[in-house]
This record gives sequence, C-alpha cells and structure tokens, in this order.
Amino acid sequence: MNQEPEKNNQNEEELEELREVIKKLEELQKQQNKTPKKRPRRPFIAIEFGGVFHHNRIINFVFSFILNFTFAFFVIEIFDFAVYSDIINMVALMLLYSVVEEFYRTYLLMKHFSLILKSFGTIFFFGYIVIFFVLDQYVFIKTFNFVNGTLLAFFVLIFTLTRYFFGTYLRRFLRRVESR
Repeated sequence: MNQEPEKNNQNEEELEELREVIKKLEELQKQQNKTPKKRPRRPFIAIEFGGVFHHNRIINFVFSFILNFTFAFFVIEIFDFAVYSDIINMVALMLLYSVVEEFYRTYLLMKHFSLILKSFGTIFFFGYIVIFFVLDQYVFIKTFNFVNGTLLAFFVLIFTLTRYFFGTYLRRFLRRVESR
C-alpha cells in the first residue's frame, strides 16, 4: 500500500517537471518570435534555361533580340572575329539567329530536357556554334563571314557567357525592383 502513494507522488513530480519544461519552452519561443528573424542569405546556383525576361513571349523575344544584337555587335567589333558588309546585314543575321535560337531552345527544353541536364547545358553551346556556322556559310554568304572556325567558336563562347552573366544580373535586378 505504501508503494501506491509513492508512485502517485513520483508521477505528480514528473508531471510538474514536464509542466515547467513546457513553460520554459513556451517562453523561449515567445522571445524568439519577438526578435525579428533575419534569415542568412545562402548563395545558390540557379539555372534558368529559358532566359525569361518577361512572361509575354513577344516582349521576351524582342528583348532577347536586342541583347543578342548588342552583345554580338560589341564582341565582333572588339575582337574582330568577323567581317560584315553593313549594319543592316548584322541586324538581319541576329534577327534570324534569335528566331532559330528560340526554336532550338524550346525544342530542347520540351523534348530533350534530360540531355540538357546530362550535358550541363553544353548542348546549347554546340547548337549555337552550328546555328552561327550555318548562317555564316549558307545564308549570309557574301555579307557576313567569320574569319575562321576557331574564331567562330571563341565568338560563341564569349557571346554566350557575356549574355548569360548580363541576363542573369538583369533578371535579378528586375525581380528585386518588382518585389519592392
């Protein structure tokens, strides 16, 4: 008989201890809720396959064309990778390139996404080389010419890298402005 009251006292003591622990936890939680939490910014790597600047496809295409033309023009002018007859042909080349690139990128994203992931995006690079090669050799035969094949590859490399970094920076800037 003496054991039963002892057990009850022991249970009551344990319950009281648990209540105290719960009260302390509640107080800690209240204190944490009062202090504003600033989540530390973790750096992350984002792969943006579509390069979307705007949700309207036409506006996005026009913006991409302007970026393509601007960067291609500056890379060609700075490094003398190619020779072109006049600026109108350069605009036509980049307009046609932008259209073909849009179809190529959309096709790969829709039909061969796993290939993009497996190649870490280098499939785009080789595709861009092929697009510029075809436009250079078969479409703009007398009005636009890369000096040689090696410079074509370096042009595409510099062009895509500068476009990627600038586009990523611009998209982040636009998102920051929209979130305000």
